[in-house]
Amino acid sequence: MTFLFFRKTVVITGCDSGFGHSLAQRLHSKGYTVYAACLFSQQDGAKELRDMESDRMHVIQLDVTCDDQVEKAMEYVKSTLGDRELWALINNAGIASFGEIEWTSVPLFKKIMDVNVIGVVRVTKAFLPLLRNIKGRVINVASLAGRYTIPAFSAYSMSKVACIAFSDGLRQEMSKFGIKVITVEPGLYKTPIATNVSSDTERRWASTPTDIKEVYGEEYFKEFMTVINSQMKRARENVKEVVDLMVHAVTSSNPKVRYVPYWVTNVRSTILMYLPSVLRDKLFRSYSVRCEPKCMHKD
Repeated sequence: MTFLFFRKTVVITGCDSGFGHSLAQRLHSKGYTVYAACLFSQQDGAKELRDMESDRMHVIQLDVTCDDQVEKAMEYVKSTLGDRELWALINNAGIASFGEIEWTSVPLFKKIMDVNVIGVVRVTKAFLPLLRNIKGRVINVASLAGRYTIPAFSAYSMSKVACIAFSDGLRQEMSKFGIKVITVEPGLYKTPIATNVSSDTERRWASTPTDIKEVYGEEYFKEFMTVINSQMKRARENVKEVVDLMVHAVTSSNPKVRYVPYWVTNVRSTILMYLPSVLRDKLFRSYSVRCEPKCMHKD
């Protein structure tokens, strides 16, 4: 069962493209007032939302890693709500990387955690007082990568494990205020995060220290990229599957605690979570690079 009030308001982070951009448009079409937070508020994604020229679509600048921008965004929302109430906060902003741990710099690990975890915490803490007024809800876009880790996706998986843990703790603590906390956990979809993985990985390999590159060798990296590109081709194209569940999480009077888009993915992920680690590792290795690193070659 869903319900719709034209005085309800939502804040969505990461509206430049992908899930967040589509969700902003969908909720606006349902009568919600939308505060669409964009990292690049003067670029095409934000401009498209702004060009709707609607007094129910507010495009705001927001880098979730910046305390000052989060504070300013909250104050702007608070000062412009009028007689409306903040019904939902959707923490959608996120970044990803694909690369083996030895190729992933510590600063990149930190950046991913800062956006995908600390950014979620920072934004949530800023907006909770407004959500408490109406017993609203927080919807965190996590990932199935937070339920199990595949090779070369460790940094992203770490961040999504933490996001899910934060969501679980927040849900338990906010229940006394009537605030619902929900996670949406997609698999791999063809969003800008996924489509940029190949070029980002090549750029990261190019900047990897020479001694590490010598350990793996160019042949290994070439095979690694073949595996990546194959996985990207299998990414699901129907982004609407995810956005539909995000809309349900916002609008339902009785939302689920956890949403996993596409039933096949849901079944597969459930099986993987309960497989013994030995079997799961063996399965994931079968989809990984088959050739040996250069340093393992016998002369």
